[in-house]
Amino acid sequence: MHDETKQPASFSAGRRWGQSLNFLLAALAAAALVVLANHVATRHYTRVAWTENADFKLSPLTRQVLQSLTNTVRVVVFYDRAESLYTPVTALLKEYSLANPRIEVEVVNYVVEPAKAELVKARYRLTPQARDLVIFDANGKNKIVTQSDLSQYDLASFVVGRGSEIRRTGFHGERLFTAALVTVADAAVPQAYFLIGHGEHDHGNSSSDIGYGKFAALLQDNGVRLAPVSLGGANEIPADCRLLVIAGPQVAIEAVEQEKLDQYLQNGGRLLLLLNYSSRSGLEPLLARWGVEVGDNTVVDERNSPPASGSILVNQFDPHPVVGPLSSARLPLQLVLPRSIGRRAGHQQNADAAKITELAVTSEAGLAMRRVRNGQQNTALRERQGVIPLMVAAEKGGIAGVANAGATRIIVTGDSYFLDNQMIEAAANREFAWHAANWLLDRPQFLGGIGPRPVREHTFTITDTKMRRLFWVLVAGIPGASLALGFLVWIRRQR
Repeated sequence: MHDETKQPASFSAGRRWGQSLNFLLAALAAAALVVLANHVATRHYTRVAWTENADFKLSPLTRQVLQSLTNTVRVVVFYDRAESLYTPVTALLKEYSLANPRIEVEVVNYVVEPAKAELVKARYRLTPQARDLVIFDANGKNKIVTQSDLSQYDLASFVVGRGSEIRRTGFHGERLFTAALVTVADAAVPQAYFLIGHGEHDHGNSSSDIGYGKFAALLQDNGVRLAPVSLGGANEIPADCRLLVIAGPQVAIEAVEQEKLDQYLQNGGRLLLLLNYSSRSGLEPLLARWGVEVGDNTVVDERNSPPASGSILVNQFDPHPVVGPLSSARLPLQLVLPRSIGRRAGHQQNADAAKITELAVTSEAGLAMRRVRNGQQNTALRERQGVIPLMVAAEKGGIAGVANAGATRIIVTGDSYFLDNQMIEAAANREFAWHAANWLLDRPQFLGGIGPRPVREHTFTITDTKMRRLFWVLVAGIPGASLALGFLVWIRRQR
């Protein structure tokens, strides 16, 4: 009789049901974790840029502007997808919309959507040739940013004849897009006036080196309306003037005009006065009453002057909202033959007097040279040596650094050429102009600069000889090595 021992089943029914239940519970737990993670993510949304480049990471200034935005802004990207700037433009605007859902972005490809493109042209009164631009629309206002404004180019090699290629080195998208948001989202549009009639820089001239067209465009990008004003005869400073700019006057301002200017300041006016080494404004007594002393000199700084340039790189700033961001980022200003502008000796910093801050000064190697004595041109005479102030900010009637529509604010600089068409892009001159305008206009949320994003190019140069070597490596070397390795493996397996 054959004795067979009965083998128990590998898994009993109870064990199988238990493992099935464990698997089901584990799957439910995993699903619950996924649902919980998504729920938490929707309530606490955060995006992090992992790349070192972080091309589309928004600046603190842009984030402040987006946080203050309460109205819906429609953004129309009127672009051909084949254009090189299409990707950076749309990627940057996506960051804007993610930071604030009130930014509604619509892409219109005029190449494949002609009917839609015609509607956009009709709505915004674009020319038939209009293309490759970004339109910001809110509060019945619109601001158009063209493709030609978005890039910064390096023309050095092209100008000197060393090459025929013009390289794109910077992308101005964030600066222009944020400025456009400010323009269309702010219901109130501040009005600025440029004083004329005394040989000032022309704010309507963008072609001459000494014109102020680029500075005027910066103010307009900042959402400011511009107009000229003359104080001759019965003319007064307009009641809607939020900012008066006097840029490099070459002829003395008459006494009757100075009285109007003094009254404007006494009533809480805002003044940006830019003098230069040849200015003869006649405003020295008026400025002295506000605690500002204007030197009749030219300042040099051998420690911070590029050779044979006549300019000074200024990197020493006192704490103030206008120059604080420059100091934090270690960005210098580049001034051209400035004159000294500082606090008047004996000026008391009390509650009844204007608070004077010397915004920028030279190093200890500063030297003020007086060249005119009694109307005669003489050999340069040393007037002062050491740390010399070059620009000041004056504030009276409010708490320093706090926005107050009734407070008088004045900025006086010892150079006007550093903001002309030729010099405004040098060093951090543009950033200073942005900060100065926004401080004078009581816009503390905009006291930050947005520079161009660098465009990184990687160029590979391959000679004909290297190209032939590369051809044989790719066509013969790599496939041949693979075949040889396979043949050796086949031989080994045959043994």
